[in-house]
Amino acid sequence: MTEGARVLQIVAHPDDDLFFMNPATVHGLRAGTPSATVYLSAGDADGRNPMRLQEGLAVADKAAYTKARQNGLRAAYGAMALGNPRAPWRSAVLPTSGGYAEVYTLQDRPDVSLVFLNIRQHAEEPGPRRQLQRLWAGEIESAVTIAPAGGLVDAEYAYTRDGLLDTLRQLLGLFAPTLVRTLDPDPDRLVHDPERFPQHRDFGDLSDHHDHTAAGLFAWAALDGYQGPQATGRFSVESFRGYANERWPHGLSPQAVSQKEFYLNLYGGAEAWDTGDPAGSGDYHIAFNTRGTGWLQSTTPRYPAATRWLGQDPKGRLTAFAVVGQQANAWMQAEPGGDEWTGPFPMGGGPLAPGIAPVLSSDGRWLLFALRLTELTQDGPQGRELVLLEQSEPEMPFHPWRTLGNPSAGGERSRHLGGPTAVRDGLGRIHVFVRNAGQGVSARILDPGTGWSDWLDLKGSELQEGLAALTSHDGRVEVFAANRGAVHHWGQSEIRQPLSRGPRFKLTVPGAPPGGALQPDGRVMVAYRRPGSIRIMVAEEDAPGGRWGQPAQPAGGRGGFGPVVAAPGPSAAHGTLLVTRSDLGGVAYRFWPQETPWSELPVPDGAFAHTPAAAYDAHGRAVVAVIGLDGRLHVARQETPGHGPFTPWRAVG
Repeated sequence: MTEGARVLQIVAHPDDDLFFMNPATVHGLRAGTPSATVYLSAGDADGRNPMRLQEGLAVADKAAYTKARQNGLRAAYGAMALGNPRAPWRSAVLPTSGGYAEVYTLQDRPDVSLVFLNIRQHAEEPGPRRQLQRLWAGEIESAVTIAPAGGLVDAEYAYTRDGLLDTLRQLLGLFAPTLVRTLDPDPDRLVHDPERFPQHRDFGDLSDHHDHTAAGLFAWAALDGYQGPQATGRFSVESFRGYANERWPHGLSPQAVSQKEFYLNLYGGAEAWDTGDPAGSGDYHIAFNTRGTGWLQSTTPRYPAATRWLGQDPKGRLTAFAVVGQQANAWMQAEPGGDEWTGPFPMGGGPLAPGIAPVLSSDGRWLLFALRLTELTQDGPQGRELVLLEQSEPEMPFHPWRTLGNPSAGGERSRHLGGPTAVRDGLGRIHVFVRNAGQGVSARILDPGTGWSDWLDLKGSELQEGLAALTSHDGRVEVFAANRGAVHHWGQSEIRQPLSRGPRFKLTVPGAPPGGALQPDGRVMVAYRRPGSIRIMVAEEDAPGGRWGQPAQPAGGRGGFGPVVAAPGPSAAHGTLLVTRSDLGGVAYRFWPQETPWSELPVPDGAFAHTPAAAYDAHGRAVVAVIGLDGRLHVARQETPGHGPFTPWRAVG
């Protein structure tokens, strides 16, 4: 799958990739995917880097601490890419639009590079603190760098805001990635209190470090104008939450956590690892101390894609919608149930966050909902809005994109909008749902007779991004969301009544956003990850439209991270297909409630981006789709209807 794939990660500090992007990083490296990581900040902090039991003896030496963190990263990447923390590296100096970057390339994997811009976290007194954040905000004209002890660059330079953006664009052109990973440009707002959520390292009322947020914003802004390798437009973008991980139930399995911890210990200069550099062998704060932060126990995508981005059109042809090149794209079977696909068909709309939420109108027209990030290159408050692309007639062109606004219009709160999910009810009305800035649910409804409603506040609090919505057996709409303490549920008592949250509905604590489905027998089910476990939990109605009398039950699993996909089959004999990312980086699946074991669809060459999708074709065969690290759609289908194996993956476009 990684033919032509290239990954570029843009982070703030050395270790952000290890804490917040792994295991996605190591999956790609093990797959042989070319990878480069750019570190904007030197991460020099106060310059103290004490070894264990020497906390009171360390002296401040920012240049040495900067070099020690670089040494630790080389050990971690050598181990991830080659299984050898002592693997040799080549070094070079790269002129940039503001100074010189240090570039280290693995000698035996020359497609793996680390790029250090070495911007100081805080300028020397009496200079400004929070340089990256203030540079993004336009509060300072430039941010100064540091020369690492014994490093390649022995002088200090300064990056202006435009100079840093130009440098990132230069690196995008140099590495030509098909997947760009960034940190979270829009962290959640968080009310701090001494018992539940102490301030820790958050910035103001945001749930992340100020450098993480600035790095995410710089990365997204630099993508403006990037057209992918050879101007093909074939690339995708995924962002990851940072310090917010410590505030939520942990989403990774013990095995995945141990893997992350191993590489972080290498980065931290664990006792058995010594480079011989007098500057230090790693970030000694980190060695054997990573679990206490609460950051490594989860890997949390920002803007998780809605799970139903693959489905049948009115003619029975499977159609997929995803964001590639920051624009909406579509792919379609040439004929119902066939093996030939056409696409991608670019549909514009960008810059879009990952994920399209498609829904068919009652007269067979596609409506596509997405989250657009606007004003990324401008100073001041950023803009985020829900946008819509609507087909004029079945099988006909689409109207121009239009905005549906934001329930928190205006000001900084508009940045905290989640991605949409959408469904059609039994009356033909279209409901679109988003998580709002208050971490509750907001909705708009399109009535064919009266048009769009205003924003409706469905309440809720402390919800994780990633909503699941479906239509029940009698046409009523239901919504599920992951709260810190349980899975919450909204529904309609009657089809014409507004949605309200079920006060007594409370499933166990989720470790990631849930997936929901109307099963072939007419009962609604919801599936979600159990925190700190490889297991998936499944809960079902007792009868169609009935009570949820039984607690969620474990359904096994293969670990991984991100939402659970639930695709109902055409009959009770098929059951419902559950699909997730696995700890191995591939796709894990099983059929529910049949007594089938979890199986692995090992994605060719090991990895993919975003949330997978699943649906059944016109012949009753299950089909799974992913966006590969190469920015292309890949599909695998069952060889025959039932619960049998899948064909090899096929790349489309």
